[in-house]
Amino acid sequence: MKHWAAFFRLIRYPNLIYIALTQFLLQYCVVEPVLRNGGEEPSLSVPLFVLLCLSTVLVAAAGYIINDYFDINIDIINKPDKMVLDKVISRRWAMAWHTLFNMAGVSLGFLVAWKTGQFYLGFTQVICSLLLWFYSTSFKRQVLIGNVVISLLTALSVVVVGFYEKQIYQSFEAILSPNGRKLIQIIGVYALFAFLISMVRELVKDLEDMIGDSKDGCRTLPIVWGVLPAKRFCNALLLALAGIILLVEIRVWLLGWYVAIGYLVLFVQLPFGYIYLQLKNANVPAQYHKVSSLVKWVMLTGILSMIFFKIYL
Repeated sequence: MKHWAAFFRLIRYPNLIYIALTQFLLQYCVVEPVLRNGGEEPSLSVPLFVLLCLSTVLVAAAGYIINDYFDINIDIINKPDKMVLDKVISRRWAMAWHTLFNMAGVSLGFLVAWKTGQFYLGFTQVICSLLLWFYSTSFKRQVLIGNVVISLLTALSVVVVGFYEKQIYQSFEAILSPNGRKLIQIIGVYALFAFLISMVRELVKDLEDMIGDSKDGCRTLPIVWGVLPAKRFCNALLLALAGIILLVEIRVWLLGWYVAIGYLVLFVQLPFGYIYLQLKNANVPAQYHKVSSLVKWVMLTGILSMIFFKIYL
């Protein structure tokens, strides 16, 4: 039982649930209703969508494992009580699981791509796997590069669902069609939200882990720029997110989705303000960890807002 608990901590199972939930809600609360209202059917059947989702989750799990593998020296300093590798699970087993998950995830990606007649899309998972490897080995130790890579991969977990809908991009006419434009706009907004909020969380985690990162030779943004500039950059991203949500609320107001506006104000915008104040006053790792947890909750409330498309469309 102890080994299983350690294994689930190693693969960051709550984050994997976030990924699966995001793709599920996007597919069945946004893509499917939009297409069916326009008299079209989704390109992905239920079994193929499940395989695509599983593929994404497996590649992400492999990424978390390899990240911990190369972060042992940092974790000894930053979070010794939460370490799994070398305490419960050996490095050899971790590398074996990493390889197995990567192979399974990439294989499933190619299977879905082949079944939908778009074999080239299978390389999406290959690219993700490579980026996660290089993130763990080098990117995360460089100023902003690691943050941008992880944020792009977070956004890609949203966009990849749209990649498989040929109705969106199979022709110029499809892109300009009502369904095509609507899906591109909705998926684009959620991908941008995912990118920016992931950037905030990654930067807050860098602030939290400064001590261990600096001793391991990492050149993260707080270490290179300083704590205050890093916090100001995070707050600028939070303001940008609040601005995007405001634009969405204006659009939603014109559609008469008043309950959705109330939800966004209460569970997304107001928490952004609270996070802004908490980050401004944070000075120690425990406070930064609290901010990181708050950001993660707002990620969840942002994801759950997709339900309103199912209700109103």
